[in-house]
Amino acid sequence: MNFLDLIFPGDLYCISCGRPLPSGTEKGIALCEKCAGEIAWVSGRLCKKCGRPLAKENQREFCRDCGSAQRHVYGKAMACTVYSGKAAELVREMKYRGKAWYSGTVSSLMAARYFAEADQGTGELPFYDYIVSVPMSAAKKASRGYDQAELIAAGLAKRINVPYIRKVLKRVRDTDVMSSLSAGDRRKNLDDAFLVPYDMIQKPGGKSLLLADDVYTTGSSADACAKQLFAAGAKAVDVIVFGIGSDVRPAEDRPAVIESPGQLRAKGPT
Repeated sequence: MNFLDLIFPGDLYCISCGRPLPSGTEKGIALCEKCAGEIAWVSGRLCKKCGRPLAKENQREFCRDCGSAQRHVYGKAMACTVYSGKAAELVREMKYRGKAWYSGTVSSLMAARYFAEADQGTGELPFYDYIVSVPMSAAKKASRGYDQAELIAAGLAKRINVPYIRKVLKRVRDTDVMSSLSAGDRRKNLDDAFLVPYDMIQKPGGKSLLLADDVYTTGSSADACAKQLFAAGAKAVDVIVFGIGSDVRPAEDRPAVIESPGQLRAKGPT
């Protein structure tokens, strides 16, 4: 049994409600039909930049946050779910309640999202040399015991057969809690928070990279990471996430809805 087998055990029960899963459940996705039905899956008209579903009243090609193809540093983004309800619950349990094994189902769903990008005529998939992940600080990782983005990226790599390279990015500066910050403040908060370490500086050179993370709110973390990867010579940087915010009024004008560990502790166990 290897390391990934310990993280992603056999899928016998729904990770959300605990019901036994029927035989024939898709391998790697430990969600019963009821819980899967409560997730708002990304579908329909999508923003051509960040991949979030476009609001009905928005008839443009881009969401209100992106505005245009030049809004972000990265190339394009793919997302599986709208970050709300059951999808947000799964992320919170994985990040803040020690349920690292949720990353197995999350990465399986992200793999399905990647395969949905296949060209309808040729079946050709987007090509990436490597998968990398958005890193958390060493102190936070030590406190939590794991980096959920690392686990997601490793699982995704296994499922789509693209190598995952750890530690290509390093978070070199702790940032303020961003749960109540606007998009502009988030970008300032992340200025120079990441770098490509000297011993990794040649890895991105001339390569097409897929940057994996759990949640995309304003794209500030993705942009900060992409900026450093391009500075190290990356040819292209795309993004894949599990959850993404909805296409509502511009992110500059609203607080984020992601709950911090402190907010979750105040709520108590569920």
